[in-house]
Amino acid sequence: MNETTINDYIPMLNAKGYQAYSFDVSAIKGRNVEIYFKEFLDGKEVKDSPRLFFPYYFEARGNKLIIGFLPSEKDSLALCCFSWENTLSFTSSLKLRQLYWESENKYVYSYRSDPFEPTSPLEKDTFIPLVYYSSFWYDAEDKVTRCCGSISDIIKRSPHYYILGIKYY
Repeated sequence: MNETTINDYIPMLNAKGYQAYSFDVSAIKGRNVEIYFKEFLDGKEVKDSPRLFFPYYFEARGNKLIIGFLPSEKDSLALCCFSWENTLSFTSSLKLRQLYWESENKYVYSYRSDPFEPTSPLEKDTFIPLVYYSSFWYDAEDKVTRCCGSISDIIKRSPHYYILGIKYY
């Protein structure tokens, strides 16, 4: 038997709804930053969706940003956590949309998250996508719900998704 490490717990935490993505933001340390999220429905950005978690700039004082998801007591909400090292930490919610699963004759909430690979170098005054949070879709041919493929493939099929990211100035 091997000694258990913290990494051994990650699959169990993921199975219970905990996800965490760590980003190196040392290149923008000392800069003013805004945290954004963008909501999309049927491939179009939702214009009346709130876009900013914080309506003000803050100075990034740390080298690491963690964006994570926590289990929610309500299946219609996802809990999203932001933690910027030595700067701020907060939790917010994302409204989810039901998907009709025809073969089961029921409505379900089913989402998954994936990190984007940030572009290098990071561009000032430009939205930098970091995490994609997407709903599954119903595949009538196979009579299942699914959310698989690359992010560019999922964006084409997912009826509802969020892109969480930052801008720096």
